[in-house]
Amino acid sequence: MFQLGDRVVRAIYSAGMANYRSVEETGVLSELVEQGFLIPAREVSPQEIDYARLASPRGDVPCAAIEHPRIPLITYPYEWTFSQLKDAAVAHLDLQIFALDRNCVLTDATPYNMQFSDSGLFHIDVLSLRPYREGEYWVGYNQFCRLFLVPLLIEAWTGVPFQPFLKGSLDGMKLSDAQYLLPKTKRLLSLNGLLHITIHAGSERANSSSTLKATDKAARSLPRRRYRAMLTEMRAWINGLESGRKSKSFWNEYSTTNSYTDHMRDVKRAFVAKFARDHDVISLWDIGGNMGDFSAVALAEGTRHAVVIDTDLDSLEAAYVRRKRDGLHLLPLVMDCADPSACAGWNQEERKGLHQRANADASLALAVVHHLCVGRNIPLQEVVEWLVSLAPRGVVEFVPKEDPMVQQMLALRDVEFSDYHETAFREYVGQVGRITAEHRFSENGRLLISYERSR
Repeated sequence: MFQLGDRVVRAIYSAGMANYRSVEETGVLSELVEQGFLIPAREVSPQEIDYARLASPRGDVPCAAIEHPRIPLITYPYEWTFSQLKDAAVAHLDLQIFALDRNCVLTDATPYNMQFSDSGLFHIDVLSLRPYREGEYWVGYNQFCRLFLVPLLIEAWTGVPFQPFLKGSLDGMKLSDAQYLLPKTKRLLSLNGLLHITIHAGSERANSSSTLKATDKAARSLPRRRYRAMLTEMRAWINGLESGRKSKSFWNEYSTTNSYTDHMRDVKRAFVAKFARDHDVISLWDIGGNMGDFSAVALAEGTRHAVVIDTDLDSLEAAYVRRKRDGLHLLPLVMDCADPSACAGWNQEERKGLHQRANADASLALAVVHHLCVGRNIPLQEVVEWLVSLAPRGVVEFVPKEDPMVQQMLALRDVEFSDYHETAFREYVGQVGRITAEHRFSENGRLLISYERSR
């Protein structure tokens, strides 16, 4: 993949050219795009783009190149909610079933190839499709189970969120490890649990890379009808899974339990709406955005797409429901602002950190500062500098120490927080930008500001 300015181009070298052309000539790529399963692709000639610019690390010049539309933000499965990962798994299986009916298969089954865009959820790796070979086994089965199935089952069967497991291992969980975390009754007394977890775990150990022989691979033949049935049965099972998390979080109820009156919330919405309208915001990052209420306000004023970043799973699930129900260009992401996604994988470049993936036009940080400063003991100056670094402009809310919410937090801390006050907040903002508008709530002393970054 090459990023040439605003263009995203995929080079196709001699090793992959035959498979690509065989699939492309069947028309299945166009069908998959029309069905919303696959990212659009347009073949570009050497006259449009100098193929020498697309040389591989080994110096190979491509035989062909395809251009894709740019996705606003690439995201990773450890940043998704349960419903997002479930929808990605179902979409992945739908693509496989559709392709198999047209004599094509996927060579892998990783959720990293599934991406959310303003137009929906689709697969982004065109070259992972190749012609079906009669009798072949689902080659991505183990990968699908490690990266899709096991994380979903961990949350569905135990109630424990899956995100830390995926974040800790980019290749997913081994079935032989996962079986010790999953309830024995589920693994042994349900047919799907027995087949896809318990028996599969034993097969994974037996067929490890150190012991698997060519004759073993040849013996893994699967009739087409059973291949398809395997996909459809897996789809039905996953589609019926529900998160097993039991307790609703405090932040899920925050919009109705905080110290804001209806009038104050209306004023806050109007402030955000004017900001979005005045600055013609294209992309917005809503830090600590909860259920995306204020992202929705900005979207109604013409913002093209918004990303809601929060740690509260219940709130983000509600934001995802809102995205699907209302057709909003709103993408919820599970991320701790004090520990955001970092660069990971090979050479720390395979999976990029939040800052390295995209830049927003604007950011919202409403009722976030005190959680980072008081709740996480991060210096106010560093919090301000980090927030302002996210986008050239934004809206920040400062909640004073006297606010009941902050008083509750301070009651649990034996720390002075001597620089946590409005004078210091204004000074720190002034060091990296300038305040362009503000509103103080007389009811509770909270301060809303909009800013523009100066450096």
